[in-house]
Amino acid sequence: MFYLTSVYGKSQLDCSHAHNSVFQCYAYLANLSRNLKLKTMKKLLLVCIGICSFKSIAQVSQLPSMMIAGIEVRNIPSNEDILRSVIYKSLVNSKKYVVNDRYDVAEKLGDTKMKECLGKDCMGKVGKQLSADFAISASYEGLGDRILISMKIVNVQTGEIDQNEIQQFENQPRELNRMTDIMIYKLLKTDVDLSVYKALFFKDGPTASSGLGKMNNSGPRIGFAVPTGENAEFFTRNEREGGLGTLPVLFNIGYQLEVQYAGSEKFSGLFEFLGNVAGMEHGSPIPSLAIMHGVRFGKGAWEIAMGPSFSMKRLASGTTDYDGNFRTYQELYALNAVNAAQMSYFKRPDTRGATYFSTNFIFAVGKTFRPGALNVPLNFYASMNKYGTTYGVSLGINITRSRKYTYTK
Repeated sequence: MFYLTSVYGKSQLDCSHAHNSVFQCYAYLANLSRNLKLKTMKKLLLVCIGICSFKSIAQVSQLPSMMIAGIEVRNIPSNEDILRSVIYKSLVNSKKYVVNDRYDVAEKLGDTKMKECLGKDCMGKVGKQLSADFAISASYEGLGDRILISMKIVNVQTGEIDQNEIQQFENQPRELNRMTDIMIYKLLKTDVDLSVYKALFFKDGPTASSGLGKMNNSGPRIGFAVPTGENAEFFTRNEREGGLGTLPVLFNIGYQLEVQYAGSEKFSGLFEFLGNVAGMEHGSPIPSLAIMHGVRFGKGAWEIAMGPSFSMKRLASGTTDYDGNFRTYQELYALNAVNAAQMSYFKRPDTRGATYFSTNFIFAVGKTFRPGALNVPLNFYASMNKYGTTYGVSLGINITRSRKYTYTK
């Protein structure tokens, strides 16, 4: 240990540690200048500078050396040269290695060999050529909504991997600098800024990626429905009065097409398009098209959907003001009814009427059963319009196809 002590023995300064800079030594010597001769002062100053400089150089020389080997970049808007500089900066700032300059490495190995050196064997050989203690390589890859970064440090003497780290980050290329800092900190077992890490780390939630493991229930549908209200009365009314004269039950056959826009194994958001023909057994087929938006959720594949449907309906305009029975204007005219034009008229389902465009609102709930390789969706629905509500059951069947695993940006 080397100390500078005042002539009065009241204080001393340890100049043997590098953290006591030359300026600290100089400031202390300035305080002694009143009691020392100028020649002695100069000698002490030179001794102090020499000791402090020697200690600083000795500490730097004790750090292990590090070379930056290959950097792989795929599917992100950056390049190997930029990320090599970022890694160089992060390693230098860690103050744990003497990092070889990229130009020195390229001068000895060439740019091509330096960039392609990613395996541990190559890193070990190249590291020995440069007399480095350690070598580091990195891979940056864009995977849709995330960036996958992997880094490894190889011990040049043993040829084995000394440290290895892999992390997924949000796809934010502008933050590659801070992502690299986080990776270096983790490799070197240094504390990481948790607020920055949480902001950049990829959150792999259940609906984070669109299109994961979708179930598709597109396929044929069969079922039956029971109308109520005026719709039921139309079925039971005799044919002479414009009805069907039959039971209020409809059999359906159709085809459903599903389009899923987001989902996972436990949740799917979807649009459903259902073309259907009902009532063929009554001799009056009713075509319809339903467009519904729904969700399928849970391990049991429960489903809720709703939306409009469009069909054609025969309606006749008439009144009950004349004798309590439904009479059309033409019938009243034939009966020479007085004030027929002033009576209150309304429309009802009637085979004698004209064909009109009709709309309904559908609400459906259901569950998909999965026996083996089959999907069997069973749904209960209610179709509502001003003439009543129709309740029905629909059953489908389709073969499970290979599930698609995709991602969106």
